[in-house]
This record gives sequence, C-alpha cells and structure tokens, in this order.
Amino acid sequence: MKIKRILLGTVAGVVVLAAGAATWAIFGPLPIHPTIERQTILQVMDSPETLSQIGLIDGTLLDFHSGKLDEISQEQQEKSRADLLDAIRELEGYKDLTGQEAISQKVMLEFYRTQLGLSNFSWSSPAATLYPVDQLFSAPVRLPQFFANGHNVNSAKMAERYVSRLKAVRHKFSQLEQAVRDQAAAGVVPPDFVIDKTLVVLDGFTQPAPKDNPLITSFATRLEKVEGLSADARAKLLAEATSAVEQDVYPAYRGLATLLRDEIRPKATADAGVWRLPDGDRFYKASLRSYTSVDMEPDAIHALGLAEVERISAEMDALLRGLGLTEGTVAERVRQLEQDPAQHYQGGRASYAEELADLKRMTDAVMAKSGEWFNKLPPQPVDIQAVPEYAEATAPGGYYNPPALDGSRPGIFYINMGEKSRAPKFSLPTLVYHEAVPGHHFQLALAQTIEGIPTFRKLYPFSAYAEGWALYAELLAKEMGMYDNDPHGDIGRLRDELFRAVRLVVDTGIHAKRWNRDQAIAYMRDTTGMREEGVVIEIDRYIVMPGQACAYKLGQIKILDLRDKARAALGDKFDIKGFHDVVLGSGGLPLSVLEGLVNDWVKQKAAA
Repeated sequence: MKIKRILLGTVAGVVVLAAGAATWAIFGPLPIHPTIERQTILQVMDSPETLSQIGLIDGTLLDFHSGKLDEISQEQQEKSRADLLDAIRELEGYKDLTGQEAISQKVMLEFYRTQLGLSNFSWSSPAATLYPVDQLFSAPVRLPQFFANGHNVNSAKMAERYVSRLKAVRHKFSQLEQAVRDQAAAGVVPPDFVIDKTLVVLDGFTQPAPKDNPLITSFATRLEKVEGLSADARAKLLAEATSAVEQDVYPAYRGLATLLRDEIRPKATADAGVWRLPDGDRFYKASLRSYTSVDMEPDAIHALGLAEVERISAEMDALLRGLGLTEGTVAERVRQLEQDPAQHYQGGRASYAEELADLKRMTDAVMAKSGEWFNKLPPQPVDIQAVPEYAEATAPGGYYNPPALDGSRPGIFYINMGEKSRAPKFSLPTLVYHEAVPGHHFQLALAQTIEGIPTFRKLYPFSAYAEGWALYAELLAKEMGMYDNDPHGDIGRLRDELFRAVRLVVDTGIHAKRWNRDQAIAYMRDTTGMREEGVVIEIDRYIVMPGQACAYKLGQIKILDLRDKARAALGDKFDIKGFHDVVLGSGGLPLSVLEGLVNDWVKQKAAA
C-alpha cells in the first residue's frame, strides 16, 4: 500500500500545519512530527482519488482535483520514488530523538524504505500492484467502486466533475496499457488464468448498454438527491455521463481487453509464482518484508507454517473427538460439523435480528471482562450491522470499519448474512473477537486517541501488526474464558488459525518453492476443509499479492513470542495489562519497532 492511499485528516488541519510550517521556517527547522505531516500531505496531494475519498474539500475553493483521476505513468512512478528518497534523507537528518519522536522516525523510515524496496525493480508496476491489471485489485476493478463510493455527488458542480472523471478513464487506461506493454517487454506477464479472469471482468463490465451500466444507474439515483437541481439539469448531466461511458469508458475497457487477449495472453504460461520473474526471488523477499516488517527467509516461513498446521490440527482432532466426530481427516470432520443444521440460522432475512443479537451478546461479554486484561479501553463504541443486501454477493464474511476521527461514527463490525456467505454458528465467535473486540476495534480505535503523534501513525496499521493483533485477539479471547463450555466455538477459532497457518505454506510454496496453482489449491482445500470455490479465490489472491497472506500468522507469532519473553524475564512483575498498553499504545507499528518498545518496557519493569 502506498502512502497516498491513506485517508488523512481535515483540511483545517492542513491549513494549520501550513501556517505552522511557515512560522517554524523563520526560527529554524521543523520538529520531526510536523515534517512527517507535511511529507504525508504532499504525497496525498498527488492523488486526486484519495483527496475525494477524504471528501472534505470537494467542490470548495480548495478543490483542484475532483475532476481528475490518479496518474499511473512511468513519470509519476519516478516522481514517487524521488519523493521517497527525499523523505528518507530528511528524516535521517534528525538526531538524538527520544520518546514518540524517536518512534515516529523509526516507523516512517521503515515504511519508506520498504516501499522504496518494492519499487526498486526495472519492471515495477506504476499502478501499485504486482501486475498493472489483475482481476482483484487493479484499476478496472477499483474504479467503478471509486465512482460509486469515493466521488460524492452532492451538488451540480460535483455532478459535473463526475462526468469529467468518466472522460478521464480513457487517459488512465492508456497509461495502464503502456504499463502492461512495458512489463511484457521486460519479461513480466501475468499467469494465463489471471489474464483469463481479468478478461471476464473487463468484458462483463461493458456488456450492459451504457445507460444501464452501474456508473450511470447509480449516478441517476444520486442526482435525484441533489437539492436545487432542476429536472432539465439532471437530464443534461445524465446524458453527458452516458455519452462519456459510451465514448470514453467502454472504449477504454475494450481496448485494454484487446491488448490482453491479442498481445499478452499468447505470451502467458500457467506458472503462478514470482520466482519466474526477473530477479523474482529478491522481489518476493522485498514483498515479504513490506507486508511482515521482519526479515525471514521463505524456507523458514514455509517450515514454520507446516509446524503450525501440525500443531493446530492435533488440537482440532482432540476437540472433534470430544464431540463424537472420529471418522475421517480433520478437514472432513469440520465439513461434517458445517453440515449440521443446528449450526445454521434459518435462511432469509427473518433471522437477521437473531444473529445480530447473538453477536451483540458476544461483544458485551468481552467488554465485561476487558477491564481485567486492559488498562485502556476504546472510548468509541463499536456497532454491529449487517452488510447491505446489495453488497452481500461480493462482500467478505465480515469486516471492520474504524470510527470517524471526529467521533461522528462508531466503529462498525459488518457481518455478511447473504445465503452464499453466511457463516455457521461455530465460526461466529472468533469473527467477533478478530474484527471487533478485542481485535481490530481495540487496536484501530485506541490508535485514534493517541495524542502528540502524526496522523499517519493513527491511521496506517501495518499489515503484520494489525492482522497479527487481531489473530492474537482470537487466542486472547480463549484466555479470557470466552470459549469456556463452547467446544464448537473453539473449533471455529482453531479452524481460522489453521487457515492462517496454511497461508504461510501456500504463499511460500507458490512464490519460492515453485508450487503450481493446482497444488496450492489442493493443499489448502484438503487441509482446511474449505469449499473449493473459496479456496480458488484465496489462492488467486496470493498469486497477485505475494507475501501479504503471511502477515497474519507472523504478526501473531511475534506478539506471542514477545509476551512469552517478557513473562519469562519479569516473572511475578509481568503485567498483562501493561503489556497490552505497550502493544496498543503507539498506533500501527512495524514488528521490529514493536519489539524494541516491548524490550524497553521489560527493562523498565525489571529495574522498578
């Protein structure tokens, strides 16, 4: 993830910062925290799409961006790389820092250096994804979501800017096409199945008549809500938008599909891993470093994953036997458990209230015990809501959105109750503990309350830290007694942990050990008991996002290792509340920085 994708502060904050910078320029150099804020703002100013996602200056006198899309040219990539080098040099110039300033320096340098490492390949994509175009994360998939949710149509001016952005799609896709050709010339071509799935996305998007495309139907709905807009003005804007889809958006999608189908697909093979790319082994290590913030060889990660799979499977076997499920592999018995009607709510929306009430009881039970395990609890509440019906088919099983910085919105745990995504009852507790409390809500909501640190540290989670904490929280919930007398729920917890351990095996298997796609699919399916269609989606995600799937388990293992070492060093002086204060008390952190903070805490406690 690039820094420009982070949603940051308010415009008022930007103005205050600019004024402060001017004052400091008179008396001397900026302290490091205002410098970090300035660096972050300058990065975000290069991203019109991020500025709209912030949504606070669209349509105002400060609006220079809302009719544009992000540049993804080679020139922009070179500028971003130069900006990273400048930022690193600037922060390295600060000496003898202490406290939160020293932490900020370490955090930002780690972030900048890993981002620079990922871009330091002759074939690096300027589109911030491994391949400029894929079926999951690239612009053809993301842009329609941005138009629907990121561009706010709340005035006639913003409606006009919407049309301008539709017209800009052709230019953006021409840059995408160039990036695809540049990579292919360097010997970098996506696997054939990735191209095939991407073509399904591209071709499917242009199937409806322009007037029936979601870009237009959602625009029409939002125009109806713009106050003071006449019927004639709405009709004119809708006609202009429809023309832009027909003349700019559809040709862009079709041109990209033609390029992939005619020029790129004939060069593709079924090889899935990045080992086949120029300097691919080094790239994979850089990607692992970026997502996990630790230096660990792929072979060691693979071996660790296999050991964790064996350990967790043995624990699951014992619990399953206790329930009378003794025949078949662990995966087969988990599938039997999933088929038990008692583990499912009744179909349809009538049972939504029952499930939401059950999830609320789980949340309340955790909060009732949290004072025994944490000194600081998030002041922001967490709400539980069903994923909107229109999004059920494409949304994950559950996810969390942090509170608004201004306190206007609580943290929200969304649960998918769609018929294809609805989880069995035994898997719900661990979903609550991971996504809500004491998982992501504790971590992300508390980060927003930290005073005296840059906005970046309040919002940027670092994958291994955030997902490692959430996976740690699943185990912590067991230690808090949340699975007492609930062997079904504990099986759900272990199955989710097994899934994360399997990720270590398949990600390194694909990208370092030259596993083919079918081999990875079979291993995950046969080990976890997941349905094959879900496994295929997961494996294809790891193929186009190498290294990210390793962040969860490596993060959890690091936090547990730090806790074990602290407990061994401190004996009776060890305090679980104090340990959690340290882990959650400085916002998102690279694991290397977290380790240093815990070690310092241990020294202080030992000397007290």
